[in-house]
Amino acid sequence: MSARGLRWQLQRAVWALTPPVLLPLVRWVTRRLGLAGAPAPAPAEAVPAPEQAPSIAADPTPPHWEYVPEGFAREAKGWNVRAISDAYREKWPSYLDAIDGAKPLGVNHEVPRGEVIGSEDHGAHNTLVSYAYVLALAARQRDRISLLDWGGGIGHYLPLSRALVPDIEIDYHCKDVPVLVDHGRELFPEARFYDDDSSLERCYDLVLVSGSLQFAVDWRATAAGLAVATDGLLYVTCAPVALRSASFVVLQRAHDYGYDTEYLGWVFNRDELLTTMEEAGVDLVREFLMPAWLSAVGAPEAPIGHRGFLFARRATA
Repeated sequence: MSARGLRWQLQRAVWALTPPVLLPLVRWVTRRLGLAGAPAPAPAEAVPAPEQAPSIAADPTPPHWEYVPEGFAREAKGWNVRAISDAYREKWPSYLDAIDGAKPLGVNHEVPRGEVIGSEDHGAHNTLVSYAYVLALAARQRDRISLLDWGGGIGHYLPLSRALVPDIEIDYHCKDVPVLVDHGRELFPEARFYDDDSSLERCYDLVLVSGSLQFAVDWRATAAGLAVATDGLLYVTCAPVALRSASFVVLQRAHDYGYDTEYLGWVFNRDELLTTMEEAGVDLVREFLMPAWLSAVGAPEAPIGHRGFLFARRATA
């Protein structure tokens, strides 16, 4: 097989194994690594003379991910925008259909605009089966558990949790920004939604922090508060981690998902995150590998993987 053919086969394999939400990143990485290939050359007669050749302009499109050395001093719209709630509303029926019945748990509700949420995403399957394991641990030998979904949006994890442990009553609490809290209260009037820190004034059997701790400006203080709020398990997951560099901040432009916003978030140094949690009074039970990767332009470390960390409240004498 020619080098060009081998490159094309590799590229097709990457596309087949990549969740749709990560395709913009993979396209960028393949371009950087030279895997995307070059366009077929134009016929000789179509090539303009050198004096007529147009200049090649830089790509004006800003990157999907960008390193922000100034951190949270950079202005960004953030999560409290109506466009995110509207996008969730549009995708909600297909999300409920995807988690219904005995389908695979390959469900990712964060899909690009115009795509239907399915159940065949292998990366999402890893994420949700990992959560199912954590939920089963929290619910064992119980008929009711209290759950705080910190940064839980409109409550995606409530119907999912009910589907995973159908015989367990779930006392569900969710904290997020006001526009998503209003939407969640509309969907689940029986649950408790918070747009302030009052969610941390009580304790829960399970505290879930899925893809949200990185958006806390003072993440160390937030992590300490979350640790205090658990009587049992604390699951910090879908957290971007750096293995070599210090913690740093990136900006994500989320327009592909129909969100019309951009937001800042931390990439945690893994050891710093674990030390912070240990000092907050919780012990690491198990670490999980998550499927998502990102490469931010200019970042001190790339690519960046995501991980999950299950902690248990340390017993006191």
